[in-house]
Amino acid sequence: MSIARLSTTFAAAAALLFVAVPTGRAATASDQVLQRLIALNAGLRSYTASIGADVVMHSFPYLSASVSGMYYHKEPSKDKVVFTSGLPFIAKQFSNVYPHVESPARWNDVYVMSVERDDGTYTTFKLVPRSPGHIEHIDAKIADKSGELAQLRWNYVDGGYATLNQSYGKVGAYRLVTHESGHFEDPNYNADLTSTFSNFKLNASIPDSTFSN
Repeated sequence: MSIARLSTTFAAAAALLFVAVPTGRAATASDQVLQRLIALNAGLRSYTASIGADVVMHSFPYLSASVSGMYYHKEPSKDKVVFTSGLPFIAKQFSNVYPHVESPARWNDVYVMSVERDDGTYTTFKLVPRSPGHIEHIDAKIADKSGELAQLRWNYVDGGYATLNQSYGKVGAYRLVTHESGHFEDPNYNADLTSTFSNFKLNASIPDSTFSN
């Protein structure tokens, strides 16, 4: 979903879904939490959902607005949010900046990973991109028992950040994000957003061109 994304979200062979544990080392509690996240929606290749969002801008133009559109997800790591109704300026801004995180099955490939904290209920991983860019690091908070990705925080090199808190619901045989609340802040804008996802279409046929900018 996960704003500028999302969300934030998550083959066919179950064995491929698990993070490899180096030879000779037993799986740790954090390894097991990550494996639960990766395996959460095994068998789900793609889906679309209607998204409705309420946005409050705390920077110019200082307004509140509702926007709606579509969310697209396709394994292994394609996501896109397109807001198509509501105030055009707000819709365009949030279509462009909704944050993205790679599929958990690819985290070891694209991030240097470490455990920031484990309070016994949630484990928070620090994800540092292996290729430098706009993102300094991502904090990913995962529920230990369910493997659901409860919170994401993107920390940007310019000092800005975006946060998303995610709630899940049962959709068919899967557990998918149905509600998000977030805050987005950088030198150009400051906004809060709440969004809901509905009208899911599971294992939908989505052309790759959907994800082109």
